[in-house]
Amino acid sequence: MDAAANPNEVRLRRGSSLRERLVRAGSGAVLLLILVPGLLTWASGGHPLIAAFWAAPIGLFLIGVAALERNVAWIITRDGILIGKQLPFGPVQKRLIGHHDIADIRVRRNRLSYPASFSFVCRLASGDVLISPPLPDITRINETTAKVAGLLGLPDAEPIDNPLDAGTSELTLGSPVSLYLGRIVRMAVPVLAGLCAVPFLIAFWLGKSELALGLLLPLGLLAAFALYRYAYRLAGAFWIVRHGEIRIERVGLKGELYVETIRAGDVAAIEVDKPDAEGWTCTISIRLNNGQTFRSPIKHDENGARAVCAEIIRRLNAAPEAEKLTG
Repeated sequence: MDAAANPNEVRLRRGSSLRERLVRAGSGAVLLLILVPGLLTWASGGHPLIAAFWAAPIGLFLIGVAALERNVAWIITRDGILIGKQLPFGPVQKRLIGHHDIADIRVRRNRLSYPASFSFVCRLASGDVLISPPLPDITRINETTAKVAGLLGLPDAEPIDNPLDAGTSELTLGSPVSLYLGRIVRMAVPVLAGLCAVPFLIAFWLGKSELALGLLLPLGLLAAFALYRYAYRLAGAFWIVRHGEIRIERVGLKGELYVETIRAGDVAAIEVDKPDAEGWTCTISIRLNNGQTFRSPIKHDENGARAVCAEIIRRLNAAPEAEKLTG
């Protein structure tokens, strides 16, 4: 639900679509099928397959989440908060909390959440604490918080540090590039290369010289070369989105810091990529006129990705002087 669809209310939602539930349940059912050969082996007097020990709990967990996860919706108005909860095949349970029953409300960053998300922490006069569904527009967390406080007649909540907030002078995606981390990774490559050589040595010791020299040795050398050559890529990338330009920092193949600046005239398209295989997270792609494509260093859920994409487009089309006015 869109938090800014109506100036007199804020709507928040948490839950899975029917497609997402079917994907989870189907994945759990596939995992449970691994139990069949294990049970047959056990019934015939043999030892059950080891895979069955981890397939059973994971499969049951996925099916249980698909069947029991609740859809939760909050509608925040001047009268208070209307909370609705519903199981996949059950009735809607509603609860209305009047604005006089709310002591305070603040925003928090949800721990262990990927992609990053923020929720409201609502403390009632009775002492109970309620946690809202995640806020949909990750670029306007503080703006939405101020709006909710105004609707409920509460004091303004303390702003939260959010690198993706539209009110900041620089929108940052990813973590600053670390050359030091890249050097550490590259120093560890010889150890990994030695591990790649272990299968070759075992095959050679067992007398499988043709296998060792014809397959394992070339594969080991290729793996070692790839690890050494591209180790610095593990240092990641860092985007700084300003008004009128995007600064992209990354580490080159030789280990040096590589910086590229993108301006509006260089861009052919900015779009949200299709969700990944699970249908949960998306990246943002910037395609340049020269055919080069950059993908964002972090992922977002679909709502968050669209919000960040819209903010990137807004800033890129703004004049550079606007940064001085908003900074």
